[in-house]
Amino acid sequence: MGCIVLWCGVMKSIHVGNRRSFFPQGLVFLKVLLILLACLWIYAPVFHGEWLWDDDYLLTNNPAMSSVEGLWGIWFSPATADYLPITLTALWIQWRFFGMDSTGYHIASVLLHATGACLVWLLFHRLKIRFAWVGGLIFAIHPLCVESVAWVSEIKNTLSLPFFLLAAIGYVRFEENAQRRDYFMALFFFLAAMLSKSSVVMFPVLILLYAWWKRGRVEGRDILRSAPFFLISLGLGLITLFFQLGRAIGSEPIPIGAWDSRLAIAGMAVLFYISKIFWPVNLLPIYPQWAANPPSPTQFIPLLVIGAGLGLFWIYRKTWGRHALIGFGFFLITLLPVLGFVPMSYMRVGWVSDHFLYLPMIGIVGWSVAGAGRVYQEASPFFKPVVIALSILVGVVLMESTRSYAEIWQNEDRMWLHTMKYNWNCWQAHNRFGSRLFNRGNFDEALKHFIVATELRPDLAETQNNLGSAVLAQKDTKGAIKHFREGLRLSPEIIDIKGNLAQALFLDGQYLEALPLYKELAAKFPKKAALQCNLGVVEYQLGNFDASVRAFQQALVIDPNLKDAKGNLDKVLRDLKKSEH
Repeated sequence: MGCIVLWCGVMKSIHVGNRRSFFPQGLVFLKVLLILLACLWIYAPVFHGEWLWDDDYLLTNNPAMSSVEGLWGIWFSPATADYLPITLTALWIQWRFFGMDSTGYHIASVLLHATGACLVWLLFHRLKIRFAWVGGLIFAIHPLCVESVAWVSEIKNTLSLPFFLLAAIGYVRFEENAQRRDYFMALFFFLAAMLSKSSVVMFPVLILLYAWWKRGRVEGRDILRSAPFFLISLGLGLITLFFQLGRAIGSEPIPIGAWDSRLAIAGMAVLFYISKIFWPVNLLPIYPQWAANPPSPTQFIPLLVIGAGLGLFWIYRKTWGRHALIGFGFFLITLLPVLGFVPMSYMRVGWVSDHFLYLPMIGIVGWSVAGAGRVYQEASPFFKPVVIALSILVGVVLMESTRSYAEIWQNEDRMWLHTMKYNWNCWQAHNRFGSRLFNRGNFDEALKHFIVATELRPDLAETQNNLGSAVLAQKDTKGAIKHFREGLRLSPEIIDIKGNLAQALFLDGQYLEALPLYKELAAKFPKKAALQCNLGVVEYQLGNFDASVRAFQQALVIDPNLKDAKGNLDKVLRDLKKSEH
């Protein structure tokens, strides 16, 4: 609530022309309240929702969250796959209040989303878009925002967006008033946005687009003013690439193909996103991944359509085309980083995702609201009430649709069942749902989903490892060994697979093959008593009694209460005494 109250104060102090505030104070508060209440009602189903997908990696299993020293690591030695220091700091602070209770995190995301919607409204107003508040409300209640708001890990979006919009508002004010404080405000908030999520990297290009839209040309001063923004984009953009390619992706194959495939995928993605903005039905956590490697000639048609549209806008750039170019240009420019020209870890599961649209859709919403405002202005007095009634009806339908979709994000069971209903060939859905079944002890059903996931993506260590675990639960040690070995062949660096393979070899009686794996694991994790104990058992089975004693003793040094180590050590010592006699 504090961020909404703060935002009311910001809006009241904005200069528009010679007026101190752009609406009476009471009306401003009422409109902010309506956006807030709409967001709270829509997202009420997820307030007590479970942790989802990679929330464990970013938050619940991230050791940086639970320690004071973790804050230093977040900024200067991050262990995550992306450099997101402000986002992780926000989660670190929330951890102090909420711990493992997801409710507080969900409410914080909703409040940030409502704040972003209010800032969308203000940005549209600064750009003199008629019905600017309607644009902010549409953004607040649009179903495409559900993934970003209901999924705690995507606080990356809900936190970076307000910073981005404050930067945009600051720069527009600077263009209008030439106040240096507005320029530095824009620079500061852009830096904060980049440190929250680097998908805002195209902001400097938007500065040049805005200059062209306002003056019909880009001048030297525009390039000079944008230079510090480009430096921030370049520096933090390179850091993002380093993290993505080195950590998030690593050696894992991303099946995006060569440049012809990437061009075809990008064109299809753009038209897909536009269709979802205007017709947001059949939304999914993961959409079907189009086969485009190599692409067919028809898959380049979307690029031709996009080019024709841009050409038409350019022809009419002296009139309505200029406004279309800034709206559609905002959409295309901010979407460019996630179209696949640079590989991203998400593209292991799909080419498109709703959370990629959280920022870009603002351009289409603004363009559409501006066009609707123009139509309304020129409509006859009889037609205007009809337009208002239809708009209200569309708003109600959007809100109900968004709330219904939010309910799917209450837990992963609902997410993955919904995904598999419309996208059965989604390996990640089978893999994740199978893991949930496996952890609940439903090994037979889990095995079915792991088999499907591995058939769809046999080239991933993750699917091979999970299938191996399910096969091992069926007491098929040799089958499990086969899948664990394949998983290690694909990703030799994954420690968990080595542990699983060692266990399967041990259960199969292949102690000699299991021994080097247990030695490696015990050396890598010298503080884990269970590994020392397992090493001792293997050494014993191979007749290496002295080495076995040392391993059990080391396990008891680490954990004096480990019953297995005590019992095994006593047994070995008794056997040694018998052998001496």
